[in-house]
Amino acid sequence: MKNAFLFSALLASSMAYAGSSLDGEAIQFSLAAGNVSMQRQQIEAKLTQVEYTELTKDNRASLNEQFALLESSAVSGASAKLAEERINGILKQTFADSKLVCSYEKPLGSNMKKRNCMTVAAKKRNHENAQRNLQMQKTPSNPYISQ
Repeated sequence: MKNAFLFSALLASSMAYAGSSLDGEAIQFSLAAGNVSMQRQQIEAKLTQVEYTELTKDNRASLNEQFALLESSAVSGASAKLAEERINGILKQTFADSKLVCSYEKPLGSNMKKRNCMTVAAKKRNHENAQRNLQMQKTPSNPYISQ
């Protein structure tokens, strides 16, 4: 009995520790910190983690463009500041879209609630798909028939 309690306490503490390793806020790029290539490596390493799962190909391409612009020697102060703002905007948006949201729903014909977890972006895509399907059902398939 005592061993079972200790095992469950150890399991609970390890699960709490695993969740604490997640970032509380998005990583940010700073021109003032200098060393653009080192910051880029740190950001690229973070982008492979679970907090940034919703990074799209377009956003990744835009990040690469902005970093290439900053790493080039012929960049002015205003365009460098604009590139910094774009990088930080993409990182913040991706971080926000990658948040996991869980809800409890009752499946049809059951009283037992089921946990359903998905990212904010996936939830938004599901909502948009449902709205599109609903709109398609409302429009007539034969344009010559009026409703």
